[in-house]
Amino acid sequence: MATLPGDIGKRAKGFLGGDAASGTFIFNPKLTISSTTQSGVALTATANQKGDKLDATLKAAYTAPSKKYSVDATADPTGKVTVNASVSEVARGVKLTGSVVLPSPASTAKLTAEYASAALSAKAVVGLNASPVVDLAIGSSLKRLLLGCEATYDSAKADLTKANLVLGYHAADFQATATLADLGSTLKLAYVHSISPVATVGGELSRKLGDPASTSFALAYGRTLAGGAVTKLKLDSAGTLAALYQTKLAGGEKLAGSLQVQATDLSKAPKYGFALDLA
Repeated sequence: MATLPGDIGKRAKGFLGGDAASGTFIFNPKLTISSTTQSGVALTATANQKGDKLDATLKAAYTAPSKKYSVDATADPTGKVTVNASVSEVARGVKLTGSVVLPSPASTAKLTAEYASAALSAKAVVGLNASPVVDLAIGSSLKRLLLGCEATYDSAKADLTKANLVLGYHAADFQATATLADLGSTLKLAYVHSISPVATVGGELSRKLGDPASTSFALAYGRTLAGGAVTKLKLDSAGTLAALYQTKLAGGEKLAGSLQVQATDLSKAPKYGFALDLA
């Protein structure tokens, strides 16, 4: 199946950057509560403490039993409410989504059109205002080899503000990607490999072309313990070492703890955080 550029190497990006499967490093207390009503409305409340500030969001989402229609609304700490409404299979493989941010619907309205088939995936996001920003993405695949490109055009500036080219290879036990980003000025490489049923390694490298001093990298190792708990270690080129432990409690809740230290200067105070997901 063809994949959009943002999903090429998704497992590698998720392992290094954080995802539900391998765990996400969190250095601020976080609480997530999820529930579903009898009518099928999924409710998710999230509270995240940053210093002395507590940010809370509330999301409600509903998908029709036919899976053809869906709608969701998210309220953020600033009082803004983002509303999305989608219709699938408008035509074969075509999905349309409209979105607005209240209380300013006229300036924030967007229309998203997506197309997916075995050979091609495409996505276009257009702002519905006088000077829209247009995002375009297209991806194709040949067996395990994937190719995608994405671009953003700002009509207010009459300028191409984003252009990325992504090449990926997806195998059963590993994924590798190469991305030419920042209008062709930055090369990014990412790799993840399941070296055993319970152990995974990964790495990423970023470098501005023509500037060797800008090279940065990160290495990560993850392991699934007996009982399903997940652990992960990550070390980057700045000397930052992070550790994660995530487990599922008897009732299905997820509990995660993270610790980060500066390996090159242990006199610096460590960062730590805990997250509890009450599903």
